[in-house]
Amino acid sequence: MKKFEKFIFESYSFDEKSLKASFFYSFDNWSEIFEEVIDFDSDKFKLPKTSSFLIKGSTWNEMEGEGLDIILNNFLFNLHIALWISYYKLFPTKILEVKSWYLDDDQIIFWEKFYRNWLGEFFIKNDIDFSEIINFKNIWKVWSLEEINILNNYIEKSENFIEWKNLLLWWGWKDSIASLSILNKQNKKIDLFVFWKIDSIKENTATIAEKEILLVKRQLSSNLFKLNEQGYYNWHVPITWIIAFVTFVVSYLYWYSNIILSNEKSASEENTIWKWLKINHQYSKSLEFEQDLNNYLHAYTSKWINYFSLLRDKYEYKIAEIFSKEKKFFKSFSSCNRNFKINPPLTPPFKGGEQEKNLDLNSKRGLWCCECEKCCFVFLILSAHLKQEELIEIFGENLFDKISLEKTFRELIWLENYKPFECVGTYDESLLSAKKAIKKDMKWIILKNLKQEVLEKCNEEKELELENKLLKKYV
Repeated sequence: MKKFEKFIFESYSFDEKSLKASFFYSFDNWSEIFEEVIDFDSDKFKLPKTSSFLIKGSTWNEMEGEGLDIILNNFLFNLHIALWISYYKLFPTKILEVKSWYLDDDQIIFWEKFYRNWLGEFFIKNDIDFSEIINFKNIWKVWSLEEINILNNYIEKSENFIEWKNLLLWWGWKDSIASLSILNKQNKKIDLFVFWKIDSIKENTATIAEKEILLVKRQLSSNLFKLNEQGYYNWHVPITWIIAFVTFVVSYLYWYSNIILSNEKSASEENTIWKWLKINHQYSKSLEFEQDLNNYLHAYTSKWINYFSLLRDKYEYKIAEIFSKEKKFFKSFSSCNRNFKINPPLTPPFKGGEQEKNLDLNSKRGLWCCECEKCCFVFLILSAHLKQEELIEIFGENLFDKISLEKTFRELIWLENYKPFECVGTYDESLLSAKKAIKKDMKWIILKNLKQEVLEKCNEEKELELENKLLKKYV
């Protein structure tokens, strides 16, 4: 396996007719080259008529026009810096060389902070020393004050191309369904957004919700899969982070002011601490990241777009309670991440919206694998709010009767090890859910095995304390 010295942000381009953007990266000056394509042409949504634009060049130094050209290029440049992680993680290098535009000192602090925090899990799993990697270097040595002032003026002018419309990131999971439930009760007009591809989970739940989906499609570089096969590092990516910068472009093109997510309060809790670095599998869903990103968004792209989670003040326990009343979704939703594993492309780019992500149908109904940590957590958290027959209806089987999953349930409740590196709730939420399920006298083998330890950790006084905490709004 060849070693690389630096990762390079080469360039990006945009075709105003097809609405496709291409992003180019390389290791060691084209030793290995990557091209990723994002298609912003959504079949069911048309650009506002006054959103016509002409792109004179692909990067700042090629720009000849003004106005929309520079604003859009600014959005695309930031997306260029966000997408790289899919390729950089193949072989983390010390130097990150930026050719496509310029990052000032505050921007570099923002990007380096995020990637050190998100890559923490990657570092610990692969025993990588992170102290000397992720160092952004500009190729452009000077960026004049005049150019900075021009850009700031266009950030202000972006208000002219934004309307007070709401875009809800849609997964077809219990969390996004809970957000939809809240927005419907508030009589908010919303559109649903999906990145990469439409699968049956997103499509079926959107149909039940009677909403159209704005789809933006993605084509990963085929070279990524080639290097994976050669033994280079392979790891999941912070897809929420990537989607954030995609939606900023979408908000500008299609005139949305509010990008709404469904990230819960629980997402801010770390899994463990390693070499002074807090390791949080859900860092890109955390409150700290959301605040940092909004500050960056308003300073460097647009003051008129807002990125926020509607569920930020709620724990998973409360979200499960809200979702438990949306029974029409029970047979169609899923929160199992194994449904969304990345496979090499099986179809030509963008054909029918199918690219890269193919459902991994492991369970009887193709919605739940009934083996992973996420399935266990959702089963556990819903057991506090649903009847036994409703749980079986959703999952197709009883996870509390699968002795092979006992270790996972113990980790979720913190009876051993640390919380799994997955998108799961806090220890308190899992503990309270287990206590509630036990009190329902569900005579299932894992609950019987955990009963004594759960009751010792969560007596009646503790149960009341946790319930008051988890069902109350905290900012």
